[in-house]
Amino acid sequence: MTDFISIDFHSTYFGLLLIFTIRGLLCEPIVKPIGSSVVKTQVGSNETLRMTYSGVTTPQVSWWKDGVSIAVWTIGSTTPPQIVLQYEDVLVLEEDGSLSFINVALKHGGKYSITVVGVGAEEGKTSFTLIVYDKIEGVTLQAGPKDAVEGDDTFTLYYTTLKGEAEFAQWFFNGEELRNSSHHSMSEKNLSIIRPSREDTGQYNITLRNPFSFGTSIRNLTVLYGPDQPTLDVSPTKSFFVSGESLSLSCGAQGEPLPSVSWAFNGQAVPSTRPGTLQITNAQTNQSGAYTCMLKNDKTESQVNKSVTVNVYESPAGSPVCSVHAADGNLALHYRCEWPGGTPEAQLTFPALSTASMGLGELNLTVDDPLDLDGMEVSCLAHHPVHQKQCNITARKTAGFLPSVSAMVDADGRVVVVIGCVAEATPNATVIWARSGQDVTSLTGYEVSDDTAWLRIGNFNVSTAGLHTYTCTAVNPLGSHSRDTVLSGPAISDASLFPNEEGTVITLTWEVPSTSIVTGFDIQVKGPDLPHSSTTTTTVSHSQRAKTEYRTIMVRPGDSRSADISGLDPKSRYNFRVIPKAGRRAGKQSQQLPTGPGGGLSGAAIAGIAAGIPCSLLVLLLLCLIFPCVFYHKKRSRKARYPVSRAVEKAVTTMSTPHQLLTGGLKLPPDYSNHQPPAIERSAPLPSVAPAVRMATTV
Repeated sequence: MTDFISIDFHSTYFGLLLIFTIRGLLCEPIVKPIGSSVVKTQVGSNETLRMTYSGVTTPQVSWWKDGVSIAVWTIGSTTPPQIVLQYEDVLVLEEDGSLSFINVALKHGGKYSITVVGVGAEEGKTSFTLIVYDKIEGVTLQAGPKDAVEGDDTFTLYYTTLKGEAEFAQWFFNGEELRNSSHHSMSEKNLSIIRPSREDTGQYNITLRNPFSFGTSIRNLTVLYGPDQPTLDVSPTKSFFVSGESLSLSCGAQGEPLPSVSWAFNGQAVPSTRPGTLQITNAQTNQSGAYTCMLKNDKTESQVNKSVTVNVYESPAGSPVCSVHAADGNLALHYRCEWPGGTPEAQLTFPALSTASMGLGELNLTVDDPLDLDGMEVSCLAHHPVHQKQCNITARKTAGFLPSVSAMVDADGRVVVVIGCVAEATPNATVIWARSGQDVTSLTGYEVSDDTAWLRIGNFNVSTAGLHTYTCTAVNPLGSHSRDTVLSGPAISDASLFPNEEGTVITLTWEVPSTSIVTGFDIQVKGPDLPHSSTTTTTVSHSQRAKTEYRTIMVRPGDSRSADISGLDPKSRYNFRVIPKAGRRAGKQSQQLPTGPGGGLSGAAIAGIAAGIPCSLLVLLLLCLIFPCVFYHKKRSRKARYPVSRAVEKAVTTMSTPHQLLTGGLKLPPDYSNHQPPAIERSAPLPSVAPAVRMATTV
């Protein structure tokens, strides 16, 4: 049956080729894999060999494995694909002609090719490689039938697995990966050690990997040697030891009988508590040196010596320190790296600056043309066998800065002004000072700080504050930056007042211009007297509170920007202001800062209110008596409709005017609307006056 299907596939395939050849069509479809042509999969999974084609429509697709046709189908045809019997349960042809595997097995791995043939077109081909992996299990590392003997031609290690194949195999010796060399040869599943020696004694490890699993196995191997040469081992195996660590030296040799072992350090005998072993606990740097193992055959009296050097190192304390300084009059940069101490001394380098310069414990390097180093981080690499560290330093030119101005009064009462120009720069900038273009070092009364960042002007005349321009120029080897400062007299740029909820304490805050010369502030108040302290209660009469002039109640230093004032009467009104001063010279005061009720009520206003309340109640009472009379009179007039004389009308009108009833010289109450709270806050409505009633008869 399989042969028949295969013959049928070949017949169909060659028939189509014959038709296309007869037609003489030369159009070749383009067929290519989607993704990689090498497909890796795991046993039991589903996988698809995906392809795409162009240049033909509804072509016939034929899949081949290792040169044998396994599936044929015309894309878009309703006829099911023809799949060989042995692949019927495994293969599925997708709608685009791609080949899918269901529950793939190891035997399905191999070379697959696809042929796409369209009507009137040549055939297009592409190929795939399907690699099927099983899970790696049961890895075992085994040795050859003989022991490894020093001087033999080869010694072979090999691995076996219970299941799964490896795509990659890695061999390790004492944790280091092995490569093919004149001493090691790796092929298939074997590792061959060519002419093994005692140095091949150690731990061997095989690690197997495929895309879906991995396995490993370890085996220790001992190479036999002797009896002519002894072995001398240091454990743990290190090129050096760190101060405080412990180590042991072991020495031995093949022989019959076994030789006795003794030890010497730098030629001096060293006792040992265990035969063949020398133990060193808490090793120190002074224990570095040559250790000699002396093996003696007591029967033959022959002696063989073997020596080893043990290095005990100690790292320098802390970490390396980097710095950069200006050199050659701010024209060059001097880089410095320090990490002193340690055994041996650390090797220091500036690889970004020089590959040839190296220092032990200390390194100094000068760069004559440093402009390209602005903002560049330079690292000092400190190499020591125990630790490798580094420090970094970045040189930067002077950045933008704002001069600062402060002032004080010295012991002689003179005003001293200090101007500061602190520029951010690495290395620190040198500041050059000038007054109106003239170097201040040639002027008297000017003093520059040691770090050049501050200029002190003694006995400053405040009246000439705006006459000169002070220039500070910050310079380092990477550039310079200048700023001008014109000093001004004492002034207040802004002031504010903040009362507490009870109105008994206020906080005054103020600001001054950045170039203003201020040595102090006078806090002044206009209003009632204040107690000397918040803890003293003082009874002040009304005449004493009615102050109309400002008076100084507090003096604050020049660096102060706020003041707290307590002991205020919340029912009284105060006005505060701040006066800046430079020595004895006062500047323009701040704006007036009021607090307390809005202006208060005078004595006449209070008396008017007291007199107006009973008058209003009397008017209201009269209106209540007049209104029923008027209503009754109006009702009678409706019954007798006779004209009323002007006299009656006048009499009625006169009686209806409420203010004509009040005699005795009472005055109307003053207008308190300016002092009353808004209508929404009144607890009761104000009294109202009813309009005059006028009666008339229409004739």
